[in-house]
Amino acid sequence: MTAIDSYVSELDRRLHGPRRRKADMIVEVRDGLHDAAEAVRADSPEVDPAEAERRAVAEFGPLRAVAPEFQAELAVAQAWRTAWVFAVALPLVMTLSTLLWRSTSTGVAPTPGYHELAHANDLFLVAASVGFAVALLLMHVLARRAASPVALVRVVGVGAVVTVLAMMGAGIVLAMGAPGRGTSLWGALLGGLPTLPGYGLLLYLGVRCLRLTRPRGPGAGRPSRRPAPVPSA
Repeated sequence: MTAIDSYVSELDRRLHGPRRRKADMIVEVRDGLHDAAEAVRADSPEVDPAEAERRAVAEFGPLRAVAPEFQAELAVAQAWRTAWVFAVALPLVMTLSTLLWRSTSTGVAPTPGYHELAHANDLFLVAASVGFAVALLLMHVLARRAASPVALVRVVGVGAVVTVLAMMGAGIVLAMGAPGRGTSLWGALLGGLPTLPGYGLLLYLGVRCLRLTRPRGPGAGRPSRRPAPVPSA
């Protein structure tokens, strides 16, 4: 295995994040190292290919310094994806819940307490959706100002996890107290089974943000504080 192949393989092993972005990143690094090695040979024809690759790798930097910088970029890409999904999905969840409520209404008026809880849940979903949209904007602003959005990645992850757990809890309570068709805790849990795949996906996105900003083993280092590019879509 050549010096470049060994370096790129180890970098690939250390990085975690969105597969497509990571694959593109690895290809860019490999191509850049090969270009650097060719430049070394062009400047010094007496240098053999193996030595040229070793020099290119040394100039690129040690993995303990390079890997955290790339990991930060992958974490930001994951946070962008998560914030975008939540900003779009939460209004859809609220709209579908309202339509489902109206289509299955029994005509029994809800109690004041139930009405307040349902209203509070709607306000929470609106506020959470706006919050994730603001996070998208902040990631752009921080990138332009050469500030690292890694801390914001953690905020997005925590916000996503809290939002999903709150939605699940509110759904159970509202199902149990639904006017004219309330159910037991077990009934609410069984009735919510069809929503578990969606909640599971949303929860996964949030947990993924938190995992990608966590140090990973010896030499992995802490997440880089260098600004990481923010995806535009």
